[in-house]
Amino acid sequence: TYNDMEREANMQAIAAEMGIAPKVAGLERFAGGIGNRIEMADVRDNFEPHGKRAREFPSGRDAVRVNQQLGQLALKGVRLEDRHNANVLYNKATGRPMQLDFGIAGRVEGSEQVATLANATAEGFEAAGLGDIASIYRATVMDLLEGGDVADAMDVAKQGFSRLQKIK
Repeated sequence: TYNDMEREANMQAIAAEMGIAPKVAGLERFAGGIGNRIEMADVRDNFEPHGKRAREFPSGRDAVRVNQQLGQLALKGVRLEDRHNANVLYNKATGRPMQLDFGIAGRVEGSEQVATLANATAEGFEAAGLGDIASIYRATVMDLLEGGDVADAMDVAKQGFSRLQKIK
């Protein structure tokens, strides 16, 4: 529906302001809903897909970088899902990800925002080969959330995320 497309364009606009998604150029709506579309900046000259199959999820360094960006979005109150290879392109020179397709995205706050940040961070640690750290980190944040201590959980989540951001 049009409202869903508007929500998707708004989520992408937040990421575009952060430099991790193409800028939204416009939202077009046609009678009957046939052909409705979000128009965005064309990034194909400088960005390319990675991975052998479109429906596979990024791995290794790509997954670390994608999860770093998902954590940045979580800090802005955005949860972005569906991060398979067809929805992420990578800068040809630097490897920096560019997020596409915000159809499965939404606003998060409170405990949901903390959990979103913690999950992105833990998945980034796992992609970097730090599975034990990811498990301990995730359990610590979730224990705090289950105890109702959202502020402390966010503090721990941010501390872990700051460590993930240092992984190149």
